[in-house]
Amino acid sequence: MAEINKTEPNQFEQAGVNPFNSPTPGESLTQSPEQKFPWEQPVRHTEVKPVMEEIFLQITERENLIELLGLLMNKQPVDEIAQVILYKGATEGLFNMDLMLMLVEPTMYLLIAIAEEYDIEPILYEGQDVDLADKEDIDAVKKETLGKQVGEVRKDAVPSSLLQRVKTLPEMEELGMEQ
Repeated sequence: MAEINKTEPNQFEQAGVNPFNSPTPGESLTQSPEQKFPWEQPVRHTEVKPVMEEIFLQITERENLIELLGLLMNKQPVDEIAQVILYKGATEGLFNMDLMLMLVEPTMYLLIAIAEEYDIEPILYEGQDVDLADKEDIDAVKKETLGKQVGEVRKDAVPSSLLQRVKTLPEMEELGMEQ
């Protein structure tokens, strides 16, 4: 059996981490009822359109837009970006989880519209390239549906006013970015 030399720092001390510095299970239940987390309070929005407008304003702020365009140029999938944006909004108390699920589609369409405005080919999800390469499999799936109608993409998923505002975003040169 190997002996432990207690004079040398262990892996936690080397990393500067205290392994026992974590909340006790159930600790959040002992907080005062007046000290609520943002997601435990009434939400600020209950409808899709105002939330989409707020999301648009947040992601088109200069710093956020530059970061978003960098992510899109580095082939970060649109679905992952949308998940981060929506999760952040839900934990900040902007909307509840039910509304968050309703916002997935319009948020992804908004991100795609921004990418297309800047001539960036968006990746919708990880593995999209592999799926597109398997066109034969797609044809086989179509045959398996036996003529059943597959759902159409709604054109009104994002308010048209937001899509018009996407066209007025600053050029990449104005943001100090190169393509």
